[in-house]
Amino acid sequence: MGFLLTMARVAAVAACMAGAMLLPGQALAKEYGHYDFKLVLVPAASPGTAGRLDVGYLDRMMRDVGQHASNYPPHFDSAQDQQRAQRDVGSLMGMLDAGFGTAAPPELLLRMGILGSFGHNLQIPNAAAYAQARFIKLLQAKPGDAMANYHYGQLLSGTGRVTEALPYLTKAKDKGVVPALYALGMAHLAQGDKAKAIEMLSAYQQAQPADQSVGKLIQGISGGKVEAKQVGGKRW
Repeated sequence: MGFLLTMARVAAVAACMAGAMLLPGQALAKEYGHYDFKLVLVPAASPGTAGRLDVGYLDRMMRDVGQHASNYPPHFDSAQDQQRAQRDVGSLMGMLDAGFGTAAPPELLLRMGILGSFGHNLQIPNAAAYAQARFIKLLQAKPGDAMANYHYGQLLSGTGRVTEALPYLTKAKDKGVVPALYALGMAHLAQGDKAKAIEMLSAYQQAQPADQSVGKLIQGISGGKVEAKQVGGKRW
């Protein structure tokens, strides 16, 4: 299950929804880069020693993917870019799983969870389960981790488990993760609680006044032009 934003007057809120479909900080589509996987895992310097994961290069790739696939549906400049991103994310998931499984250190578990969330948005099979396993392992070790709570809440919300998502997103909000306010607003909207959705989105707008799309979204919700419906069996 997921949730579908519907508009009573499409023309009136088209600009609003263009912003609402993107998570805070997610840019509109631009060209997705080209990456060399040999630079992600640096080979061992000598026999019998371990290779090295280049976290900087991994983060560079993930930032690029996140510009396009932080939310569903993903936004790419071309179908070819999206297919390349799908291959990259799938390859990274496999590479990191082979190297670490769920026994990775906390910082890498977080990255693997986020990567799996991107994979889910890119419709890579079993990516949501991959992400969930990493987030659960991380939260078992660090239940108060603000970003783990935020990203796991986002994953749950994005897979239609909005009620399960709320405690994690609320914990992230209480720990100062500003985008959690936006995520909570969208989660409450998915549940049909427009008053709570407006409360959370207004708090996000106050914290991020430069994000003009949120004001339009709030207006659309207040005017009855934007609402959310639960959609069973398929995520839209």
